[in-house]
Amino acid sequence: MAVPDTLTAWRAFVAHHPVQPPTLTPRRLASLSPAATADYHRQRIAWLAADIVLETPHITALERQMRILLARNDSYTATARRGLALSGAAGLGKSTAALLIGKRHERRMRDQTNRDGPNYAPVVYIVAPPGATPKILMLAFATWLGLITHPRATAQHLTDQVVAVLRDLGTTLVIVDEVHNLHTNNPAGAQAASALKVFSERLDATFCYVGIDLPTADLYTGDMGRQIKARTILHEIGPYTHTTADGRDQWTALILGLEALLPLRRHRRGTLARHATYLHDRTGGSIGSLRALLADAAIAAIQEHTERIDRPLLESIPTDRAATEHHTDLQTHRPTRPPAAARR
Repeated sequence: MAVPDTLTAWRAFVAHHPVQPPTLTPRRLASLSPAATADYHRQRIAWLAADIVLETPHITALERQMRILLARNDSYTATARRGLALSGAAGLGKSTAALLIGKRHERRMRDQTNRDGPNYAPVVYIVAPPGATPKILMLAFATWLGLITHPRATAQHLTDQVVAVLRDLGTTLVIVDEVHNLHTNNPAGAQAASALKVFSERLDATFCYVGIDLPTADLYTGDMGRQIKARTILHEIGPYTHTTADGRDQWTALILGLEALLPLRRHRRGTLARHATYLHDRTGGSIGSLRALLADAAIAAIQEHTERIDRPLLESIPTDRAATEHHTDLQTHRPTRPPAAARR
């Protein structure tokens, strides 16, 4: 499923419930027609590509903090509400986590309010456009909502229009992804960030900002950055470590959790744990890189009828460029062990 870049797409994302296909026995699979067999394989590949999120420590801590902020911000106040800033390097699952938080909040609010119609939108999700001006930023919100706007509308008029609609829709959570695109070191970017701050003050909603390395991003520098930092709680997502016992345990638990989702007939659960160090070397501890590696390996196992993942298969699957560079750098700088005779 593509990024939910409209309200209609967001509602489809919230309503979507991926279903894990059953693991058929060899006899049951052999009894299927060629068309049914091909359809079964498509179902398994679709499951591997689905938006499945494990309950990792990061997700648990993030959702807990968001629930606290939402509860606090639900009370009446004339001062600025506190928001959440989700930061980390690329590929660590920031957007995935934010989308999950948004989906769960929407479902929870629809259950609590008994409002399930099109006139209710507790969550808004947009991606900050690169080089945004105040007008371009507010147009992103208007476009997401499907509003008809006049080409000559000013940023202020667009803001008024969007605020009025979001109040009518009962929006309580606004997620702004890729806020590192707001470059406050130039006048247009600084004005866009200021417009976003003023916009947040006009809504009875909690704002969640998602971006790459936010503590060093333009948005967090200068006078505007100081104001934003004073109003947001920073939650940083980093790669899984493999240098401590606790870090290794968390990494292995993540591998086993992802392994349990693999719909492969001949793969024995638990066998990937022995490759934990190798998988960390290949992915740099990135959950996104690990998931992509295992999913691609599983798809290859389905297409090639081996139905299991082992070390040779993993070594044949390429990773994203960041993970590849990490692995290459690790191999280059890893000390070479001397021959056994020399060690003696």
